[in-house]
Amino acid sequence: MNPANESRRPSFSLWSLRSYLRPYSPALAAAAGLMTARAVFLLFAPWPLKLILDSVILGKPLPWWAAGFLPNPLTHRFALLEQLGMALLVVGVADATLAYLGNRLLLRTGQRMVFDVRRDLFAHIQRLSLSFHRRQRGGDLMARLGGDIQTLQNFVVAMGTGLFAHVLTMAGMVVIMLMIDWRYALVVFAAAPLLLFLVQNYATRLTKALRLARRKEGELWGKVQEVISNVHLVQAYGRESHEDDRFAEQAALTLDATLEASELQSQFTPLVGLVMALATGAVVWYGATQVLAGKITAGDLLVFLAYLRGLATPVRQVAKMAGVIGKSSVAAERIGDVFVEEPEIREPPNPLMPRSCKGKVEFQLVGFGYLPGEPVLHDISFRAEPGQTIALVGSTGAGKSTLVSLISRFYDPASGQILLDGHDLREMPLAYVRNQVALVPQEVLVFHGSVWENVAYGRAGAGREDAIGAARASGIHELIERFPNGYDTLVGERGMTLSGGQRQCLSIARAMLRNAPVVILDEPTTGLDATTEGFVSEALRRLTHGRTTFVIAHRLATVTSADLILVLERGRIVQRGTHEELVNRRGRYRQLWNRGVKGASAIPSLAAPQELCTEEREHISMD
Repeated sequence: MNPANESRRPSFSLWSLRSYLRPYSPALAAAAGLMTARAVFLLFAPWPLKLILDSVILGKPLPWWAAGFLPNPLTHRFALLEQLGMALLVVGVADATLAYLGNRLLLRTGQRMVFDVRRDLFAHIQRLSLSFHRRQRGGDLMARLGGDIQTLQNFVVAMGTGLFAHVLTMAGMVVIMLMIDWRYALVVFAAAPLLLFLVQNYATRLTKALRLARRKEGELWGKVQEVISNVHLVQAYGRESHEDDRFAEQAALTLDATLEASELQSQFTPLVGLVMALATGAVVWYGATQVLAGKITAGDLLVFLAYLRGLATPVRQVAKMAGVIGKSSVAAERIGDVFVEEPEIREPPNPLMPRSCKGKVEFQLVGFGYLPGEPVLHDISFRAEPGQTIALVGSTGAGKSTLVSLISRFYDPASGQILLDGHDLREMPLAYVRNQVALVPQEVLVFHGSVWENVAYGRAGAGREDAIGAARASGIHELIERFPNGYDTLVGERGMTLSGGQRQCLSIARAMLRNAPVVILDEPTTGLDATTEGFVSEALRRLTHGRTTFVIAHRLATVTSADLILVLERGRIVQRGTHEELVNRRGRYRQLWNRGVKGASAIPSLAAPQELCTEEREHISMD
């Protein structure tokens, strides 16, 4: 998390959920009305029993408020019993019906609200800068979108269906007990301070423990995602046992943190039960003495005991929910850590929207670094005219990929300017800038879906016919037609059902569909055999015709016809010119060219491996 962002955006917490509840105010108001009605019925639930005990069984006169509409217990005892029994049935049916309707509304509203949170979190993550995704583990983000959001849903459901009605009932019970006998009511309330202390103490400790457990769980899922994404490498080097041990070690840390939180939660619930048992014993003893003294009736004692039970229910509910509340607080914090992040690439306050784009790109003294004080590019300046091909060559880590990433505004330069048709990229809408650039990466990314859907991904709103047209234009239509189901062939996740050349062809067709004036090719023919490379090269020739093209190349033979070759070393342009100019000039390019030409003969034969020198053998054995 970027600490600087904390001052720009408020943190996300359980209290923040109220903003997601506002759109569902009518449903919440209806649910609140149903729960309030249920609370009223729960308040009157023990009173028929009081009248049965006092008036039907003990033969006492009815209270003044009931004498006007109930039969006289002295003359119509069984009629009174029948009506009071019917009243108990009505209260029970009303409680069940109102609970069902209210809980159903709250449950559906809570689920919709949590869906909105998940949708907003996913949308926010997609729009965060690449620098955020570079430092964030994908598995941990999945845990936040999955487990943490699910925890919030459990919290909303538990609060709405379990606690709301009990809190309303508890407030009414307090008022009625004070009206019946305030001294007796104070005896009932005597346990409240101790309960509040227990709740506060354990809730704080439990939240800390759950925060640690959730962080460890996020680290565990990050590790799982990393291993599964690279399972081919794990198997290729036989490192399954090694990864088993690393997983077990991380899982053990998660287990220890979870067990500590579970221990606190298991202590909390019995302690609350013990306090409530002591309070019940005191209330029964004191109430019995009051009944014997004639200050209250046995029915009044029954009402107090029923209300005490009613008060105990929400307290026990809180005890059970302590874990849910603690987990939810931690989940809200983890979600807030993502919401508080802001994209580093900002939209301009008054964006400039050009009518068209020719594809002229110019770098003016551009400097950039991923971390402050650690520059990757230094004073990069060059110009690419519309339709020209610019090749970027140099050693690994020289800054070639970083340079082209600035053209799409994945990052902004720390110094200098990048101009598109004479306008600073930062002055134009981000969507406009990226719509002018088509990317063919070295590692082709495809999605689970049909072939045509992967091609159509290159332009919003494109359909099947558009994808076919792009494939024809790039010259790969016949290749796709040979697939088992043609354009409807299902592509497996990450394109594992396709060869490298086939994935690259889909990427080229996708870029063709975009029809952008600027094209970026990042080693597009790496790892392809000669036949496939020729096929892909023809598709690339069609794609780049008439477009400003930037090519990152390690094989210099593929860029000999480029209009301008830039040689980068340590983030600086050390040479520039055409192939003929550079190869006839002493410098880094000629070194790279000669190394590439002689590379084939420099590779030792597998049939007759060269003998390693003593120093090399010692180095390998030491490793």
